[in-house]
Amino acid sequence: MDRPELTDKTIRLFISTLKEYSKKINIISKGITEEQLNALIEETILLEKHISESTIVDAGSGNGILGIPIAIINPDKKIFLIEPRKKKSEFLSYVIKKLDLKNTEVIRSGIEEFLKGRQKRKFTMIARGFPDNIKLVIYVKKKIVKELLLITSLDKIKKMTKGIEKLRQNIYNVPFRDNLKIIHIANVSRET
Repeated sequence: MDRPELTDKTIRLFISTLKEYSKKINIISKGITEEQLNALIEETILLEKHISESTIVDAGSGNGILGIPIAIINPDKKIFLIEPRKKKSEFLSYVIKKLDLKNTEVIRSGIEEFLKGRQKRKFTMIARGFPDNIKLVIYVKKKIVKELLLITSLDKIKKMTKGIEKLRQNIYNVPFRDNLKIIHIANVSRET
């Protein structure tokens, strides 16, 4: 990918910070390799071309492997990292300060709490490994979220089929990962 040198340096700093912090507190799998981390970052970057909104919500941010790279390569967009677990939200706060990401905010709550009272907002929601993808699809159906981008397995997409039949959906391949897909779900019905 053609990225400015500063972006590449910042992504490398994120990866090294992730690895170093994880020595103290389990943020990533202890056995994960540099190559695997780079592959996860590249998969995240695939989302970028499908994001149409200037506000991005990373549901269940965890270690930031989705939201942080998106924030780095999109300094003009506002990124909310939603993470209810204290240790992971503290890591996210630490890393955004270390990387000086002025466009990124950590919200220590569940996605339901964050979206409560936020109706018909122009958000792009992103997620990977979220425990209940159907819950996220409901926010698109209710027009609380304009679009949802998930990195997930083909099996999980098949389980969601009934919940997304009336929504626009596009499925994209993730290179070199046969069963991993990006699904883009949007509510294109007219506002009333």
